Amino acid sequence: MQKLIKLIDQIDNMQDMNNVIASLKIRRAFLKNKLAREARATFTIGDNVKITSRSKDLFGVITDIKRTNAHVDIDGQSFRVPLSIMEAV
Repeated sequence: MQKLIKLIDQIDNMQDMNNVIASLKIRRAFLKNKLAREARATFTIGDNVKITSRSKDLFGVITDIKRTNAHVDIDGQSFRVPLSIMEAV
């Protein structure tokens, strides 16, 4: 990883920098999609889940699953929650 950072530090023109940034964005999207697919495979509608938020842990039931998010019923309210912050209970 340090080698990569040193190589990036040696970039001396905007064209190369923009190419590196574009490549990183594509790779980030791929990895994010991969994580979402793996998470989606572990959940089904009706599962009880724990959602870790910044302030506290919330518990709910999955009512619908989309590509990267799920609709979760928490205390009678429906929320769209990223699959990456949920875990099965």
